[in-house]
Amino acid sequence: MIDRILVPLDGSRVAEQILPHLRRLLHRRDAEVILVRAAVPPPMENGMLMADALLSAARDYLVQTQEHLRDQGVRARSIVRVGTPAAVILDVAGEERATMIALATHGETGLKRLLAGSVAEAVLKRSPVPVLVIRPFWSYELLPGRTDGEELRPMRNLLLPMDNTDDAGLLLPPVTELARLFEARVVLLHVMKTNGHKPSDPLPGRAEEEAQLARLASRLEDGKVEAQTLIAKGDPAHEILEAARDNEIDLIAMSTHAKSGFLGLFSSGVTEKVLRESTCPMLVVRTPVPGTGRREQDPAGVAGR
Repeated sequence: MIDRILVPLDGSRVAEQILPHLRRLLHRRDAEVILVRAAVPPPMENGMLMADALLSAARDYLVQTQEHLRDQGVRARSIVRVGTPAAVILDVAGEERATMIALATHGETGLKRLLAGSVAEAVLKRSPVPVLVIRPFWSYELLPGRTDGEELRPMRNLLLPMDNTDDAGLLLPPVTELARLFEARVVLLHVMKTNGHKPSDPLPGRAEEEAQLARLASRLEDGKVEAQTLIAKGDPAHEILEAARDNEIDLIAMSTHAKSGFLGLFSSGVTEKVLRESTCPMLVVRTPVPGTGRREQDPAGVAGR
């Protein structure tokens, strides 16, 4: 259940761009937002002495943000820890039993640069719960469903691109819960590679893919969720973005692929391009390591920003 949302903030306006999206997720009256910030002492002899000042400044910042959320009717509290950002985020998520992490990328530096050994990469790769991630905009007016002075509209249309049906076991539960909360429609999309076929040619295997999507749609409809299926062919990232635009999508849900690891997924360019160009938030869920049932861990440890 999405009832404890962990929101990492670092004091920047970029990180704060996740905040307008929180109200869209807080339809549950018992839902709670946990603000977290890491105080990173400088690498010097008296670094720990400076940690007290950093902690105090971090607490003051989070308390101010927390009070602003409370004025809007949001249940919120805050936690400040000394440590590297990714380690603090993941530790607090486990201790507080967070059911979702919500964060904004520092996309102005380029997504590849951001994800190579960054906080976002470490969180997305190691999080035990779904991660809601958005790229920053220079103006909130660019966000779908928002005009000046208005809040973001509720989520009405969710896009679920399916690379294979193995992803369904991980993606369907959080997507189903969000769809029920918002009485939203789920659009199931499978993109078939053309492999040299002309756009007008029928692709082999289309009937099988349509049948698989139909079965997934039935599972959603059995759970009282409206579902629609789409088959496209061509470049996956392009077709996902086109489907998002054509269907007025408010959220795109995708999974990582444990067989190649999270960075392997991004190196394929699909998720990277979707996150770089989409105006929709993305919900990222990690897949288990094959044969173990465990989610993939970063053998090198948690990376810093």
